[in-house]
Amino acid sequence: MSSRNSVAEAFSVTGNRISSVGTNVLIRKLIGPSTRVIDARGRLVIPGFNDAHVHFMGIGNTFSTIDLRDAKTQSEVAARIARYVKFLPPGRWVLGGGLSPTVHLDKSAIDRITEENPVFIYQADSQGAFANSRASALSGLKSEPGITGNERGTTSGIVRDDALRKIARVVPPDHTRNWLEIAETATSYSASLGVTSVQDMHSDDSREIYRELKRQGKLRTRVYDCISLPAWKNLVPRAAISDNAMVRGGCVKSFSDGDEEASAELLKSVIAADKAGLQVMIHAIGNSANSIVLNVFERAAKTNGQRDRRFRIEHAHNPRSDDLVRFGESNVIASMQPFLFNGGSGGYYSSLLKLKTSIAFGSDAAITDMNPLFGIHAAVNAGTESISVYEAVRAYTVGSAYAEFQEREKGMIERGQLADFVILSDDIFTIEAGTINKATVIMTVADGRTVYQSN
Repeated sequence: MSSRNSVAEAFSVTGNRISSVGTNVLIRKLIGPSTRVIDARGRLVIPGFNDAHVHFMGIGNTFSTIDLRDAKTQSEVAARIARYVKFLPPGRWVLGGGLSPTVHLDKSAIDRITEENPVFIYQADSQGAFANSRASALSGLKSEPGITGNERGTTSGIVRDDALRKIARVVPPDHTRNWLEIAETATSYSASLGVTSVQDMHSDDSREIYRELKRQGKLRTRVYDCISLPAWKNLVPRAAISDNAMVRGGCVKSFSDGDEEASAELLKSVIAADKAGLQVMIHAIGNSANSIVLNVFERAAKTNGQRDRRFRIEHAHNPRSDDLVRFGESNVIASMQPFLFNGGSGGYYSSLLKLKTSIAFGSDAAITDMNPLFGIHAAVNAGTESISVYEAVRAYTVGSAYAEFQEREKGMIERGQLADFVILSDDIFTIEAGTINKATVIMTVADGRTVYQSN
């Protein structure tokens, strides 16, 4: 995908940027002795997805505990645990509960898929728990007959009584607050979905965590980290933001629930943050909320004068029909999440595009599934507000890049752009629209390096 909506056969990458785009014949001439060649085998290659609205730490924390209440067999339990381990950093515990006492596990089988991660999962009655060998070793337990308090102990991995309590004592008390591990989990999961950039609406300043992950070579996702609007002074002067290609700041987020009385205070804060050169984005769902935020943005822009500010309404869901035109007229970006509202009215994708509104797509994960293909599927199959696959992909790439002032850096496969791209299992531009959500990611490349590859 390029700014000209053209399709190329091949492209080259030098360092972390795309260096040329063209035909197979042209690009093959650039192959040298040390060149790594990726053959997509005719599959679709598109720019990396940019999720314009996530709660990144929340995504990582969804893997902090595992619920096995609906797992009825050992194979189901093993598959669920294997999926968690796929994204967890080595050494992070797999914790959870709901394991049915009727599911008899083979401890050695679980050990084989969890060599680097301790596992400790309570049974549904909380009287027993499954522990793999790594968890037992960390607690000082020895794998001797009877150590688990039952005859099947050493083969089933079920611990009870003193053995259970001994393992429970070594579980890290900060498991759901170990932000470095949680962020690493989130970035690994994002890479598996082809998401190479996220815009974090968590509202906490997590930039130093992401920077540390980058220093360790473990950050697989570019992060635009936003803080709450009331804390806008923490980003002033802008030199304190210390932007780089992987971790950036400079955005503030607030919330409107349609309360007219609160709009005066909201306006005051928006004017102050905007005057300081920060990007302001406000959550709005429903007629009144969208109208109020549009009023606030229009008055703030008039007060502070003309500049490229890119105000955003997060969700922009179900505005009044007569407010739709104001998005484009006031240069307000509609940051939308099609899958979050899938099946409901109020997602005016087609109408807003016809009115020349800038649209950015995201997920609002971890509230809903992060998979961009689910969002594209929802927007393409939205009834009277359906848009084309190209328009949906563009909203998830170029549109999201524009929404964070990065359209010159990423969002397209063009010379000079950052080397963030995805190989998909299917050509979503040609398959049946109703099957787009069945496509999967074969490979994800971010910043010129492969960060995910399916089996």
